[in-house]
Amino acid sequence: MLSLLLFHFLIPLLLLPHLFFALLLLALLLLTLLLFAGLLLSLLLFALLLLSLFLVALLLLSLLLLALLLLALLLLSLLLVPLLLLSLLFLALLLLALLLVP
Repeated sequence: MLSLLLFHFLIPLLLLPHLFFALLLLALLLLTLLLFAGLLLSLLLFALLLLSLFLVALLLLSLLLLALLLLALLLLSLLLVPLLLLSLLFLALLLLALLLVP
């Protein structure tokens, strides 16, 4: 009878603190894993933020280069319009000279 009492009641009472500490360690391990996963996720989001900042800088640089190209085309067209008008004037003078020469 004493061995039955010892086996069914006393030994589980002796093992109860060990079970509590084992569950506590398991909970701490799960919390550590969750924190590590959160750290990895935050590092991934930081890398995505840096990538997006790099892409925005690249977009702004391409817009600046496009604006410089349009400015160069505008200056070239401002240079070519007087040359076109001058060539039309010379063509008109050439046609007038061809009409006046017998």
